[in-house]
Amino acid sequence: MLGRTMTLAEAAPKTEEVPLRRNRNFQFLWAGSALSILAERFSAMAFTLVVIWSGGSKVSAGLVAFAALLPMLLVQLPAGVLVDRWNRRRVMLVCVAGRLVGIASVTAAVAADRVWIPHLAVVAFAQGSMTVFYQLAERATVRSVVPGSQLPAAMAQNEARGRGANFVGHPTGGVLFGLTAYAPFLTSTVFYLASLVAMLRLRTPAQAPGKRKGSGVGAGLRWVWQRRYFRTALLLIAGSNLLFQGMILTLQVVIKEQDRSSAIVGLIMAAGSVGGLVGAVVGGWWVRRMAMRHIMVVAHLAWALVMPALIFTSQPVAFGGLFFTTSLIGAATTVAGMVYQLRITPDNMQGRVGSVVLLLTSGASSMGALGTGFLLEAVSTRQAFTVMAAVMGLLAVVTALTFLGRKAAEDEKATDGMGNL
Repeated sequence: MLGRTMTLAEAAPKTEEVPLRRNRNFQFLWAGSALSILAERFSAMAFTLVVIWSGGSKVSAGLVAFAALLPMLLVQLPAGVLVDRWNRRRVMLVCVAGRLVGIASVTAAVAADRVWIPHLAVVAFAQGSMTVFYQLAERATVRSVVPGSQLPAAMAQNEARGRGANFVGHPTGGVLFGLTAYAPFLTSTVFYLASLVAMLRLRTPAQAPGKRKGSGVGAGLRWVWQRRYFRTALLLIAGSNLLFQGMILTLQVVIKEQDRSSAIVGLIMAAGSVGGLVGAVVGGWWVRRMAMRHIMVVAHLAWALVMPALIFTSQPVAFGGLFFTTSLIGAATTVAGMVYQLRITPDNMQGRVGSVVLLLTSGASSMGALGTGFLLEAVSTRQAFTVMAAVMGLLAVVTALTFLGRKAAEDEKATDGMGNL
């Protein structure tokens, strides 16, 4: 059983307490990050759209998507350690400037009709890597500019910001691509520039030097691995995230084969973002009423029931409804999982354990993109959706067998002595 851990409010440094709307540094951090997230969202989907709509192969589209998501596998763990050692404000500035230069180069290449797959893959990988560093640095910086009592409200605003950016960025990126292929990249360049200006105005307290010994990635990996119940849940969520990334890429191919506008893809993704917003609210209600093991079972069973509908539909409205539903379930489960992880993890392990969680849950998306690209070369989109639905059904069965038994209940109660969240 773990010893008592500090709450977020207790762990946060003491700063002068003013309303968040009057906290100059939080507002610059929030605005700069919002602009940065929007910039990333505008261009994220455009990378694969450029490949698909310019006549590139499905494997090439999968490779570019894989490159964009690969940093979630390769960069998460070292980034978590390095962000604790380096000046976090400087990390954020370098990441914004680096992404600005990379996206500007893609804008010029697409505008000049000089699209080169390796160039797209390199920039996508670089943007993804710097996004990982930025997110970790930004999350840690919030704790230094906001009083502990206001930290929950600040994190809630940040979560709403991310969900809102998904809602605005994906459909707008699709619409801009429909106007001209370089438009989403040009828009991202402008937003990164605005983000850089905001971040230059940010001032943060002096940061204590990070420890270089005993604080490596191995400690976080060992902590997670030693908790069977926790690591099993992470692996199952990783499997479902792999399938969701495959759904997104397959959807793009379906819309292209129907000879519809790329803006339709953005609108379907927007429906998923709305589902995510609703799910974030539902998650707070859900987590107070159900044990984490039961949330896992309900979520996977619901996904297994919803995903087969992808096989039998071809209408954008139906796709939007399905993506809304899967995203709602996913966001609610994510909120529950984040609360659970925060409660069972000692304060001095939060960063390293968090990077392991992100590695497993988000890093699986990169493998989903790569595998789906090859799958779509071998089978039709309907057959691809069939494979995904079958795998999700298998995950649901495994989840039920794993978490409905007495052993799972004992494991959950043994984790910091808690049976319910």
